[in-house]
Amino acid sequence: MKWSRPPVKSRKEIYEEEYNASKKGGEMFFPETLVRDAIVALLVVAAIVALAIILPARSEPAADPTSTTYNPRPEWYFLFFFEFLKLFPGYLEAVAAVVIPTIAILVLVLLPFFNRSPERRWSRRKAMIGAGVVVVIFLAVAGALSAPAKPAGEESRLVQAGRDVYNQVNCSYCHSTAGVGGAVGPDLTSIGAKLTNEQLTVYLKNPDAMVPNTLHPKLLFTEEELQALVAYLQTLGAPVIYTAQAPVLFEKNCSSCHRISGQGSTIGPDLSTVGDRRSINFLESFTSDPKTVFAGSTMPAFKDKLTQEQVHDIAAYLVNQKGAAQPQAHPAPPPGVTTPLRIPHNIEGRETCLVCHDTGVGRATVIPSDHTGRTNDMCLTCHKTAG
Repeated sequence: MKWSRPPVKSRKEIYEEEYNASKKGGEMFFPETLVRDAIVALLVVAAIVALAIILPARSEPAADPTSTTYNPRPEWYFLFFFEFLKLFPGYLEAVAAVVIPTIAILVLVLLPFFNRSPERRWSRRKAMIGAGVVVVIFLAVAGALSAPAKPAGEESRLVQAGRDVYNQVNCSYCHSTAGVGGAVGPDLTSIGAKLTNEQLTVYLKNPDAMVPNTLHPKLLFTEEELQALVAYLQTLGAPVIYTAQAPVLFEKNCSSCHRISGQGSTIGPDLSTVGDRRSINFLESFTSDPKTVFAGSTMPAFKDKLTQEQVHDIAAYLVNQKGAAQPQAHPAPPPGVTTPLRIPHNIEGRETCLVCHDTGVGRATVIPSDHTGRTNDMCLTCHKTAG
C-alpha cells in the first residue's frame, strides 16, 4: 500500500479550525465578558486616580503677554514631533507638519490591507508587535531627551508660585507692572532692580517697620508664600547679568558685521538698542542658529563655534543694549544772526520748505513764515548757523 502525505492546510484553514474549536467552549457576553471588561476598566480608572493624587499635574500660570522669559514647549509625547520640525527649513515646514505625518497615518490605516494574515494571537505576531513597541519607545525617549530640563530664561517653579501669590492677594489692585494694574501704590515694573531680596522680605513682613506710616497693609504670609513672592518680585526689572568676557566675545565674533555705540561694522543691523526690541531668549536662539528663527537669514550659526555659556553671555550683553539714540541738540542762534541754509533755496528747496512754511498761497501753516523767536529752534532741523 502506497503511503500518501496528508494535504498541507493553509493558514486560513488552521485559523478557522482553531476559531471554531474555541467557540465550542466559549463564554456568554453577560456576565463573563462584561464583568471582565468592567474589572479592567475599574483598575485603569483607579490607577489614574492614584497617579493624580500622588503625582498631580501642575498647571502653568495664567498667560502673561508682558513676560519675555516664557519658553513654550509641547508635552513630552509631542516633543519628538517638535524636534522633527527642526530638520526642515521654514519654507518646508508644511511638508514636515502636514505631508509626512499624513503619509505615516495613511500607512497605518492601510496596513491591514497589506498584511492579510488571519492570525490574531500576539504570540504569533511578535515581529510586528515588537516593531511597534520599539517605535513608540524611540519616539517617547527621543522626545523626552530632546529638551533641556530647564531652558534658559524659563521661570522656575518658585517664581511661578510667587506669581500665583501676587494674583491671589490681588496686588495689582494697588500696584502696576508694565502698565497693567492700579496706581494707588508704587509701580513695581522695575522693583527687582531697586530692592534686594532681604529688603523685599523685611518690607513684606512688616511694611511699617521699614517705611513708617506707610499705607501698605501688613499681610500674614507663610514662609513659603513670602519666599515665592519675593522671588517673583525680584524678576521684575532685574537686570540680566553678563560677564566681562561678553564684550570681548562680541568684538571677536560679531563686530565684523554689527556695531554697538558706533564701534563695529555696518554690514548687519546696528545693535546699539537691540535690548529695547528683543528678549534674551530670542537673542540666544538667533545667535546659536539664526535659521531656526528666520529661515532666510544670512547670518552664520555660532552653535558649533561657541559654547552654550558663551552664546548666553553674548545674548545677555546684547539685551542690555537699550535706550533709543537721541537726536543731536542744536543751540539756538543769537538774535540777529542769519542762518545760511543747509537746503538750498532752489525749486526743490522751495517745495521742501512749503511742507512747513506758509507763503500766502494756501500751503502749510505749521510754522510761521518769519524766522523769529522760538521758530529758530525748529528751523535748525534743516538749517545751520553761520558758525
